[in-house]
Amino acid sequence: MKILFSLMNLNNKAMKKLSTLLYNKIENFFFKQDNQAEFLSFFRVAIGIVILLQFTAVLSDFDKLFSSSSIIPQDIMSVFTPDWLITFSKIVSFLQTLGIEESTTIMMTKVSFIVLCVFVITGFYSRISALLLLILQIALLKGSSFFAYGADFFTSMSLFYLILFPADQDFSLRNFIFNRKPGLINITPVKRLFQIHISIAYFFSGLDKALGFNWWNGESIWKAIHLPYSNRDLNIDFSWLIEHSYILSFIGWSTIIIEMCYPIFIWYKPTQKTWLFLTTSMHIGIALILNLYYFSAIMIVWNITNFYFEQSSKKTVTSSKKKLSTQYIPKHINS
Repeated sequence: MKILFSLMNLNNKAMKKLSTLLYNKIENFFFKQDNQAEFLSFFRVAIGIVILLQFTAVLSDFDKLFSSSSIIPQDIMSVFTPDWLITFSKIVSFLQTLGIEESTTIMMTKVSFIVLCVFVITGFYSRISALLLLILQIALLKGSSFFAYGADFFTSMSLFYLILFPADQDFSLRNFIFNRKPGLINITPVKRLFQIHISIAYFFSGLDKALGFNWWNGESIWKAIHLPYSNRDLNIDFSWLIEHSYILSFIGWSTIIIEMCYPIFIWYKPTQKTWLFLTTSMHIGIALILNLYYFSAIMIVWNITNFYFEQSSKKTVTSSKKKLSTQYIPKHINS
């Protein structure tokens, strides 16, 4: 009996040590103090520029997409939006009851969108600017959902993260004007949320492709490169791929592997740079061949923001430790 009780005590102690170790690992992962703010400045500036470029690209066709004279009538598009949702057409209708013409509202919207993008880029109260920009972007997006695609949804998510992140703490116009010094804020919890978010997104994107047969045999790649909007800039002749269908299958398999294995190899330090390079290369290929420039740009920004600066921060910590070890020399030594 004594042996049994001693074994049980040893087992309890081992379990306590294991649970404490596990708790410390989780706590360090989510809440370890991280003062590396370079990725915040990069994310704010890069996303702001991408959103601004995307908006300026549709400025000439703004009326055809979002006004009452749009290609698809607002009455048809309003069928697919709930009554409680604030859309751009509802804002226009409300302001018209106050005597403000639709053309004036459209001009105010264009100017406000561009100004808010500039505020985000320069870091002038980027959180408030991102919140107002998100409201405006969702009003435009939901009111004309027929014209929306993946880049628009990732734009909304990017603005949401700009609201969560104190992105104007460093390298910002606000600090320059008001002579403010960057504060020490633990940004690790939100950073980990962002990293887990992108990992889950890639995994389920790859899983969705793997469940069908189109990506395994290369059919999806063949269809994608022959879409009406694809390959317009480079205008490459892909007819030779008919006799080399194994290349299409290889690209399909590679896409599935890169996306499904993303949560594993992007977190594993020895393969982090390699997987970051592969994922970025995949999006560059999507941009050049499928002409999805804004979607690819946002995804590349997301990848660089989340995992490129992990390497630089690790180097910074290592170098600081080396400096500390060389500087820590006892001063009181009798000569």
